[in-house]
Amino acid sequence: MLSEFKNIFKVASIYMATIIGAGFASGQEIMQFFTSYYEGGFYGIVLAGVLFSIIGYVVLDKVYSERIRNYEEFLFPTVGWFLGWVMEILVTLFMISVFCIMIAGAGGIVSDKLNISNQLAVLIVAIICAMVFFTEIKGIMNISSIVTPILIFGIMGFGLYIIFSKEMSVFSFYGSISKFTHNWVFSSLLYVSYNSITSIVVMCSLLPYLKSRKTAALGGVFGGLMLCLMAIIINFAIYLFYPNIATKELPVMGMVDSFSVLLGGFYTIILLLAMFVSALTAGFGFVERISNKVNISKKIIILVICALAIPLSNVGFSGLISTIYPIFGYMGMFMVFVILIQSFSAVPSRIRNKTTGRSVRTARK
Repeated sequence: MLSEFKNIFKVASIYMATIIGAGFASGQEIMQFFTSYYEGGFYGIVLAGVLFSIIGYVVLDKVYSERIRNYEEFLFPTVGWFLGWVMEILVTLFMISVFCIMIAGAGGIVSDKLNISNQLAVLIVAIICAMVFFTEIKGIMNISSIVTPILIFGIMGFGLYIIFSKEMSVFSFYGSISKFTHNWVFSSLLYVSYNSITSIVVMCSLLPYLKSRKTAALGGVFGGLMLCLMAIIINFAIYLFYPNIATKELPVMGMVDSFSVLLGGFYTIILLLAMFVSALTAGFGFVERISNKVNISKKIIILVICALAIPLSNVGFSGLISTIYPIFGYMGMFMVFVILIQSFSAVPSRIRNKTTGRSVRTARK
């Protein structure tokens, strides 16, 4: 029982790790996709949590039942050959974009805290990522199972601290933020769509850790529910100060710093870990995509990609979230809809199969 729970937690952790990135931990994603809709943002988070749970359940259940080993085995039977290649290109571009930006963000934090050049800091982060990539999915899984609980309790803890300490804070930030849509429902769908691009790729590599169908199902559902709870806490904390906090590059960091510089330092570590995990999951997915297409050693691909990411990582953090994420959200929405439609259309056949199975067993008796 304990080993099964550990497996469920590991699967849920890596699923959550693909979504709890720097944008989530900093509050920038939550603010732009949910808080800007005020009360409607809370409904949007609940909708996103439900969709994340369904997607996690459907994808992991299919990976286990059909013994899927990689993304192609999941994608092409789902959407067909032509659309499969379109989605393949979309996924590849999205993951390298996220990888470069997260390396840049993590490098910026390391540069600031260690007082070294930004180029050297980015190089250090890229080398660490390359070393982890050499360990394949096992290394990503081990790091995610350790870091994700820290992110969960850290983000939730600081979020609750901000909520209960609101009366102590004084903010002098003014500004506004533009919305992607005029509807919190559509904004929630965009958020789920672009996050699902990377998470589905990673989930398709988790077959060795899916010891049973129960592990697959509960891992996906638990991951989605925990994401929902964390997002609600962060959104409520930002909501208390919105729109005065709207122009902050790192909203949660700005709020924590206003309470205590020491706490701000601790949250810097949380944010750095979030960026690192985001870089690992996106970068690993990208390496997997390329290595399956070219006849070159995966180690060489890892070194080349990490080297190229250094000059390509000169993009603003909030600019990525406000521009690139929504674009990929629109594109990834099709894949999410196909997955949901297929899952619901498969329900009647599953019920028939179970009923037939019971009838056969009864007849044999």
